[in-house]
Order: sequence, then structure tokens, then C-alpha cells
Amino acid sequence: MKSPIAALILFLLLGQALPAQQARRELRGVWLTTLLGLDWPAASLRGKPQEQQEALRRKLDDLQGRNFNAVFFQVRSRGNAMYRSTLEPWASELTGRLGKDPGWDPLAFVIREAHQRGMTLHAWFNVCRVWSKGQPPSSRPEHIVRAHPEWIQRYGDDLWIDAGIPAAREYTVKVMEDLVRRYPIDGIHFDYIRYPDRDFKDAETYERYGGGRPKADWRRGNINSLVRDAYRRLTAIRPSLQVGSAPIGIYRNLPTARGWEGRNAIFQDSRQWMKDGYHDYVVPQIYWGLKRRGSRIDFEALVSDWKQNASGRHVYAGIAAYKDHVHPWLHEHVDACRDRRADGVVFFREEHIRDNSFAGRFDDLALLPAMTWRDHVRPNPPLNVRFEAGTVSWEAPVRAADGDVASWFALYGFSGTQDQRGTLLLVLPGEARSAQLPAGYDRYALTALDAFNNESGTADEAAVLAQAEELTAPSITVPGPRISTPQYAGDDIILLGYEIHEALHVRIRLMDSKGAEVMVLVDGEQEAGTHVIGMERGRLPVDIARYIFEAGDLRSIMDFEPAQAD
Repeated sequence: MKSPIAALILFLLLGQALPAQQARRELRGVWLTTLLGLDWPAASLRGKPQEQQEALRRKLDDLQGRNFNAVFFQVRSRGNAMYRSTLEPWASELTGRLGKDPGWDPLAFVIREAHQRGMTLHAWFNVCRVWSKGQPPSSRPEHIVRAHPEWIQRYGDDLWIDAGIPAAREYTVKVMEDLVRRYPIDGIHFDYIRYPDRDFKDAETYERYGGGRPKADWRRGNINSLVRDAYRRLTAIRPSLQVGSAPIGIYRNLPTARGWEGRNAIFQDSRQWMKDGYHDYVVPQIYWGLKRRGSRIDFEALVSDWKQNASGRHVYAGIAAYKDHVHPWLHEHVDACRDRRADGVVFFREEHIRDNSFAGRFDDLALLPAMTWRDHVRPNPPLNVRFEAGTVSWEAPVRAADGDVASWFALYGFSGTQDQRGTLLLVLPGEARSAQLPAGYDRYALTALDAFNNESGTADEAAVLAQAEELTAPSITVPGPRISTPQYAGDDIILLGYEIHEALHVRIRLMDSKGAEVMVLVDGEQEAGTHVIGMERGRLPVDIARYIFEAGDLRSIMDFEPAQAD
């Protein structure tokens, strides 16, 4: 049984990260298709907001229950919007009529619901393919095909923007900007960011804008310009935004994987985007089976090829769960991706994985891989963490050195004294301040993560309990609030304990030799009990001379001279 002190421990250990193997890092995602209501919303639910919302909740509950951590939600399927836009019309899938207001905002809803379930949300945005079969009806606002027919070319049954026209590219980026400015999406995910094929009819556009360049290079340049402008402008609006796309599965032919080439057939130079720093990830559509299961095209060779040519960016393998020769072997596809160091998997599409529990593959939760090229500074850990009466509560961490706040919190459980790995139990949104503790673990730990999945340090109850017992005999002996002298625990961790006998507002500040405040350790209402703060010396300001402890009417100023533990 845990002692009362253990139940009241406060943790602020900076930089004591859990061992890397404790939380497996991989993206486990699914494309949730809204085109024609293929995954959602069903035609029978058109014009029924409550039923649509409940259906979407059930899907998210199901994905959460199988330990998925990412949803790619289709917000623009054919020049329309699954969100409130002044530039493009509401998708007809919601009400049965293009442009009709459904009375609610699906994107705002799914962002909130996904985050509550610990899942990241990427807005899936079809870029160049803007309509299928015929012409869109009149709407308010007008569909791009009707508003700007001079930008549009037909290819088979589909209508595409002509990416060689600068005004068409500019309009497309403005639609993206409007989306990113108004919705707290974690990422934007481009699809159909390409030409339809070599025989696209853009001769007049090429004559006007080609500038004498070879046509293939000019076309690649048009798509590259669109990607570059989007990345620069969107990340300027939302610096935490992750930008990626779903290129077709073969960039260039391999000896064991020959087919439709992204770079040469549809002018989709996705590797250049990563090399130039205008993409954070790709989800190549590697829509083939395993060679050992009879596939002509080698899925595993393609995964390796993408990973080896990603310029350090993330590769999440897109898997064709809808195909008969792929669906029975999804577990083996996951294994193949892990063996080849892919950063995760995304399944097309949600309907086709409903019957798969992914037992033995997704048994535990996983954190997302960190995007250290965007940000390598770890966030500070949560403040005033308390494990008590079956719950954990905490306060928001101090902003990190780069100004970041916590986007997520991760709760771990440990079983027995030999369990150094721990189990990731919950991922919670950045606004969360408490959670129920899952039963069956001897101790728990909480960390913070930033938008790029850098993880803070942490400590668990057992790790500081012994120090806490010593520090509950503080150096100040007057009745009422009291605080210890700082003391080293190990080579670089400094512990500071304090005790209050009633709920009080507590403030602890570090001051430099000139009397200026350099860090606030605690500033808020605290419950009665014993608390321990941990600090990593290497992450504290260099010049710390004193610390000030304020609790109720007490104000104590003491020299900051950490003693070595016996």
C-alpha cells in the first residue's frame, strides 16, 4: 500500500526521459473518406446532424479502442468543403445539396473528438482533382469549376485544375490558408497534388508560361511551386502545422517494382519536396501485396526505397486494405513496415479495417515519432502532478525554451520494481488537467509532449519517495508552511521539498545574484500535504543565487546551495 506521502508527491523533474523502448513510436493512421460518404457520412444520414455526429463518434471510439493514433479526415474531396468556408461550397454529402449549410461544422467537431481520444487529426485535402462526372450545380459560394472555368481541364470523367496557371495555384493556396488559419488541425495532408498523366491537355498553358523549359521539367516545377508556397505560407500561419502528402507508390521504377511512376508520369517529385524541406512526411500509396503472397510488385522493396530516400523526413506506408490480395495479410504488412524502419502505417480506408483488431500488432498505445528537424527542444514536464484516489491531476508546464506549450500529455504505468519500460496507458490533449488512473499498476508517471512529439522528462512516485521522506523534515522549523534546502539526488537532479498544512497559494521563484527573477517553479493553489520538486541542473539558469518561498502569509528567502545527498 502506498504511503500518504506518495499520494501527494509533486513532480517537476526536468530532462529525466523515460527509456526510449518504454513507448513505441509509430504513426497508426487511417484515411477517413467523405467522398460519396464512402466511410462517412452515410447517405441515409444526410441532413441529420445528430445522427452524423454519433456515427463519427462511434468510428473514433472504434479506432481509439484499437490503439490508432492518427486520423486523416477528408475535408476537400472535389473542390468542396467539410468545414465552414467562405471560398468553397459545403460538400453535398452532408445534406444532399452542394453548398447547403448542414447546421454544424464537421471539421471542428472531429478535431475536438479526435483530440479527446488522444488522436492527432490531419486535414486530408484533394488538391488538383476538383470534380468528377459532369459539372457541379450552382452554389454559394460557387464551385471553382463554375467560378473559374478558364483554370479547368477535363481528363476522362474528371475535372482538374491546370497547375501551370499561376492564378489557379494561388487560389488553391488561399483555400488552404483559410483552412489552416481557422482550424487547429495538427497537419494538412495533400492528395492528388499532381497531374493526371502525361497526355493532360495543357498545350496553351505551356506555350504561355513554359518559358522554353522542357515540358516535363516545367510541369514538375509547377507542382513544386505549389508545394513550396503552401508549406511556407501555411507554417507561417500555424508554426506547429505538419505538412505531408500521399504520393503514388512508385516514385521511380525498381527492378522488383515497375509501374506508374510518380516523378515521370504525373510529375510528382515528392522526394524533391522532402529534400528541399517543404514536406514533413509522405504516405506513399504502396497499394500492392507482399511478394511472398504472390504480388508481382514488391511492397517491401518499395517501403525500403521510400525510407532510404526521405531526406530524414517521416515515411508512413499507405496500405491498400480494400484490396482482396492485401486485406488478409494486413498484420504482415505492418511487420514488413516495422522491419524496414518505416515511421508508421496508414490504411485506405476506414471501412476496410473495421473487421481487424490488429491483435498482436497494436496491443499497446504508441506515441507518434518526433519531428526533430522542425523542433528538437523538449517541453517542460507538467507541474504539480498528483496521483491520488485513483486519479492523476496536474497543471500546465512552464513554457519551454523555444516558447512551446504542451500539446499532449502521456500517462505511463509500471508493474513491479523491475519494470523499467512501463506501458503507455493514455495520451491526453494539451488542455487536459486530470484523468482516471487505469487500475493494475504499482506506480505511474506523466510526461508532456509538444506539437512535434518531443517528450519532456518525468519521474514516478517510487523514484522520489525516498528523497521525499527525507525532505519532509525541512530546514525551517516554524509552524505552518515550511520548505527544505535543495539537495542533489544523483549527479544532476536537484530536489526541493515543501509542506503545507492547508490549501494555500504557493509561489516558489529562483533569483539571480542581482535579485532578478529567472524562473518560477510553482505559482498556484496547492492542496495540503508534502510536495517535492525536481530540477535538472543542466537546464536551470546558470546564475541562481536564492530562492523565494511564498505560502499564505509566509515569505522566506534562502540561498540556493544544493547539498550532496548522503
